[in-house]
Amino acid sequence: MNNIEDTFCIAVADYIREFLKDNDIDLADLAAAANVDRKQVYRLINKENVPLLSTVIKIALAAGLKIHISDMQFDFDEYKKNNNILTATSKNKKD
Repeated sequence: MNNIEDTFCIAVADYIREFLKDNDIDLADLAAAANVDRKQVYRLINKENVPLLSTVIKIALAAGLKIHISDMQFDFDEYKKNNNILTATSKNKKD
């Protein structure tokens, strides 16, 4: 299985892993509470695959997390630059 290469997904995985460690929450218990297979949680926190957003939300909610992107140490400007992401603008925007 390939490891996650996307830096944002890595940041989310690290954030959830640290939360589990800091709060002494068992991975299997979290998976059961989130109603997802424990392998999905394992693969996420070990950066083995990119889960669906709905899976991340289930895991976060079961952990009692409210993930605010500002809580994570992540450089979105650098991410946009590295991934060639532009900012969409309105067609009706007047110059």
